[in-house]
Amino acid sequence: MKKYIYILTLFVLSISACKKDEPVGGTAVQDLSGEWWVQIDGTGDYYGISTYNTADNSSTQMWLNLTNFWSQSTTETVFGKVNVNLDSKTFTGQNVANVGTYPGGITFTVTNGKVTPNGAVGPSSKAQTDAISLDVVFSDDDVPGRVFHLKGYHRTKFVGDDH
Repeated sequence: MKKYIYILTLFVLSISACKKDEPVGGTAVQDLSGEWWVQIDGTGDYYGISTYNTADNSSTQMWLNLTNFWSQSTTETVFGKVNVNLDSKTFTGQNVANVGTYPGGITFTVTNGKVTPNGAVGPSSKAQTDAISLDVVFSDDDVPGRVFHLKGYHRTKFVGDDH
């Protein structure tokens, strides 16, 4: 009888120990999110920018981090929330307040932001990846109203494609 009690106890414990894994889901803006390598007018040096979801997983806004493009400092950051249209994979923002640490109350305006699925290839790996393009104007630029036309590709994670 003792043997059956042990077997029954082990069986009950093993069943109760099993828990169902919840399916891993994406974020509302996952098709627009990621790390990107961009160039001014598609030529010259590459700069890393990133896009990612908001804490409330909004489907109408995402974070745009332009720190590595605008500031060469490791302690100054430039990023803010931009509006997104998921259907057209576009994003814009008028006088976006920087919530980063870059001094002076900087704002930036983003127009013509677009992610094109499979619209680019990694320069070294030739792996197909998404393309990104956007126009951005910074309020504290030494040339008032200068528009930076940024074009680039989604980071492939191949070493040769990182800059």
